[in-house]
Order: sequence, then structure tokens, then C-alpha cells
Amino acid sequence: MWEILSRLPVRSLLRFKCVAKSWDITSDPYFQMKHQRHHANSTRFLVVHCNLNRDDNFYSTSSLSSPDDVQKLDDLPPKSHILFGSCHGLFLIGVGSSNNQVLLWNPSTRESILLPPPEFGILNSYFALGYDQTTNDYVVLTIHDDMKLTPVDPHCGILALKSASWRKVCIKTPNLFCLCRDSFGTCMIFIHGAFHWLPCGFLVVSLSISNQTLTEIPFPDQMCNRQPPNLGIKQCSLSVLEGMLCISSSWRRIDGVDTTFMLWAMKDYGVKESWIQLFKINFTGLDLAKSIYRFPDGDVLFDVYTSGEGGFCRSLRTSKGPIQLWFDWFHSFYEYSTIFDVTTFTESLISPKSLL
Repeated sequence: MWEILSRLPVRSLLRFKCVAKSWDITSDPYFQMKHQRHHANSTRFLVVHCNLNRDDNFYSTSSLSSPDDVQKLDDLPPKSHILFGSCHGLFLIGVGSSNNQVLLWNPSTRESILLPPPEFGILNSYFALGYDQTTNDYVVLTIHDDMKLTPVDPHCGILALKSASWRKVCIKTPNLFCLCRDSFGTCMIFIHGAFHWLPCGFLVVSLSISNQTLTEIPFPDQMCNRQPPNLGIKQCSLSVLEGMLCISSSWRRIDGVDTTFMLWAMKDYGVKESWIQLFKINFTGLDLAKSIYRFPDGDVLFDVYTSGEGGFCRSLRTSKGPIQLWFDWFHSFYEYSTIFDVTTFTESLISPKSLL
């Protein structure tokens, strides 16, 4: 029976709570793990809409081409929010109206919990959420850089949810903890049991979630040593695509007209020689693009910045014609609002309240 029930969506399973308390199996750890395994490849999209009052509204959908499956998630207060990252269907969110409120939120169960406040707040800080298999615990990493003109060492802290308290991380190489900021704000990602970010330089830094070991991952040689002629690098960004560590880079022509966009993926994690180039596109006015999701037909959803304006497009696979912009159907339903962010997640039964 559990095998069958574990294949149902969260929305259906939560209805059992309304029948009888004894029917509620969603809080059982074994059932949660089984459900998570069955839905690992069932991607949903989280769309963040910002209205005229600069309040964020969250929507969940399984399709980006039809409004039929759009669900409004109204369990969070209508404030400005910052999406720091997600792991196993749980989202780490900063409340924009406060400098020290960080939430752990499950959009599938509509549950959230306020985490212990970080020492240095949210302003000028970067956060990421990961899962430590060795301790069966979720971990939050924060790196704070106050952006002063004079050199100041960054601060790093870790929150293991089971401990419910922050602890400082000793920084022996401050230059590796100075994050290179991009246009998207999501500077850190979690993949392969480690947090990753871009320092200033042609490399990726990873921090193991289990033992806090630092590792330097070099960029592809073509990005470091063989820069395209007449091009200068403008911005880089990290992302995850189909379980692979990816680097998005934009190269601006010296004459300032066109931008060459490149997307690299590391097929074998940790092996420098395994970097492959997935895309190379010339585009006028493109500042930066970050991969979000690859569709079954091979197209890729990108978060793009073009001439100072954000947007979303489906494919940069070819240079034929203009980039295809998406979400026109969404704007037809919510005219006076702007899509602020889009990301993917898998449904989860994990209750944030059970983790702290």
C-alpha cells in the first residue's frame, strides 16, 4: 500500500489529514524518503511575482506554457523575499523587510519555520542550503562581506539545523571567501555534498558540508588561457543543470556591440578535463544568462539579463532569430506585476518544523 501511496503528489497525500489522524502517514520518515525517491525526477517550477507594492507572490506549476496547473502559494506573508537556494524541496528564504529573518519553507506542504538569526544579518550576506548525508541533517552556510572600500576579511558561519545554533568557520584563506557578485544574487549553490561559489579569479571554490574542507576547481582552459580574440570577460555565474556543475560566462566585444555567451558543464565532477561547452551564442545586448532547467526536447530555460533588464528565455541553442521569451501567458493573468525569479524544485513531505 505504501508503495502505491508514495507515488501520489503531496497535494493528494495531505488530504488524508482531513479524514483521520491515524491516516496521516506523511510525517513518517521512511515514507518521506520513499516519496522523495519516486518524485526525484518530477520537476516543478516556482515562480516569484512582484506586484506594484513590491510584495512577492509565489506560484507553483508543472508547466511553463499553460496556466492550467498554476497554484498560488499564499502561506507566506506578502513581503519582499530573497530566494537563497533550495535542497530536497525545501527553500531557504530571506525576508527582505528584515535584516535577520531567514525562513526554511516547504512550498509543497505550505509549512515554514523561522531559523535562528545569523550573526551578521542578511545585508551583504550570502546563504545556501545543503544536506549532510553523514549526519542526516540540513545545513545552512552564510558568508558575509560588508563591501567596505578597505580590505576586510569576510565572515563565515554554519547552522546545522539539529544543533539550532550558528558556529563560526575559521577562514585561513580570506581571498577564497570573497564572493564574485553577479546580476542574479544567487552566488552559492549546493551540489555533490559541497557548497560552491565563485571568488575573484578563474576558479570555483567548494566547501565540503561534512568536514568543511576547501577545494579549488579550475575553470576550463579555454576560459583562462585562450580568451576569444577581441573579447573581454564581463560576468560569470554558477548553476546546476541535470546534476552537473555549470559555469555561465558572457564575453563582451571590445567595441561593446555584441556579447558572446558560453555555458560550460563539468561531466565528471572534480575532473578538470571533463569540462564541456554546451552553448556558444553571439547576442546583441545580452549581459548574462544562467541555466535553470533542460526540457525533454533539449531546450534550456535561462534566466537572462539583457541591457540591464531581467527576463526569461527558453533556448539559446541556436543563433537563428531572436531569443524566445517566455511567460507571456502569465502576464496576461497578472498584468501589473513582474516575474522576479523562477527556479525548480521537487515535491517533498519534509516538515521544516521537524528539522529544528
